[in-house]
Amino acid sequence: MDNPIPGWFMYLFYATIVFGVCYLLNYHVFHIGQLQYDEYKTEMAQADIAKKLYLSKAANQVDENTVKLAHDPAVIASGAAIFKQNCVACHGDHAQGVVGPNLTDDYWLHGGKVNDLFKTVKYGVLSKGMPTWEKVLSPKQISDVVNYVKSLHGSNPPNPKAPQGEKEIDSNVSSTVKKANSNS
Repeated sequence: MDNPIPGWFMYLFYATIVFGVCYLLNYHVFHIGQLQYDEYKTEMAQADIAKKLYLSKAANQVDENTVKLAHDPAVIASGAAIFKQNCVACHGDHAQGVVGPNLTDDYWLHGGKVNDLFKTVKYGVLSKGMPTWEKVLSPKQISDVVNYVKSLHGSNPPNPKAPQGEKEIDSNVSSTVKKANSNS
């Protein structure tokens, strides 16, 4: 048992010692490299930036089939600004209806669901004087306007225009009414 240790094994042993010292200095003494938790935080920050970039691009991929009702104050405020800039002339400053219909009541000419409103704003109703907005507004802006209009439902503005179209009951209200009637 007096055989010498092979040279390659000794070089490997000394290399691991040098690696250990370099690792200790790099990560724990000089803080050149990031430890696991710091690296995790950095990667999460990068992923958050990438997510925001993707969502900003994906927001303009909204159409009448994928639009969702949003209650976010930022979305409503953006929609209000766009409405005041483009829609007040026909629908009034409180959406009470001037030349265009009242947008705050339960009556809708072309459907009162978010998808129907998006389609109406995007393509317009040329026979009734509603222009198409798809070339002027981005899909995100149309979605914001639609969400703003939906937020005005039931606001009862002064001097509203007479109801036009068919009465549409909110699906949440109708399901509550059905449950109440079934319990009776």
